[in-house]
Amino acid sequence: MTGRTDALVVGQVARDLVLAVDEVPGPHDTRPVRSRLEMLGGKGANQAVALTQLGVTAGVCGVVGDDDTGTWLIAQARRDGIDVSQVVRRAGTRTGLIVDVLTPDGRWRYLEDLPEPVLLTGADISAAVAAIAATRAVLVQLQQPSTAALPAAETARRAGALVVLDGAPADDERREAILATARHHTARAVTR
Repeated sequence: MTGRTDALVVGQVARDLVLAVDEVPGPHDTRPVRSRLEMLGGKGANQAVALTQLGVTAGVCGVVGDDDTGTWLIAQARRDGIDVSQVVRRAGTRTGLIVDVLTPDGRWRYLEDLPEPVLLTGADISAAVAAIAATRAVLVQLQQPSTAALPAAETARRAGALVVLDGAPADDERREAILATARHHTARAVTR
């Protein structure tokens, strides 16, 4: 990323397939799809899209495969005004897919195909340190492994960025350190 942006979302980039149905089929049954929408998705990309729609300069740090879907998602993110310079293209990996089934009563059912290689790694975060440090706010999606979430949040905190944690951290040895990155910023903001 060039210059200091408003926000960088560290999280999932995937293809969303939204299927609206009148009824979810039972076992060995079928039902028609009322409408179908395929789009840029994944929680991280969705947050970046929302930020740009609010007029915030936003980027995303995530992983897609080296397949046609990954190429399409990056192009769509660019069209949506998102900085994709920190999106990793993982060789030999299929891009994540999230299928959302929406029923008339507004209930969602999610099916996810998110192979491990489309999750961020500590090495991916190390490669993005300069971009993270040059951002005013870093939104860390905690569905990513803690080995990536913690260094992203700590880098942002050290750079003086606002750290926003989305979701619940994994219940592992990094949990308290991840939570402390947001508490640290809040405590500092209150004392100013």
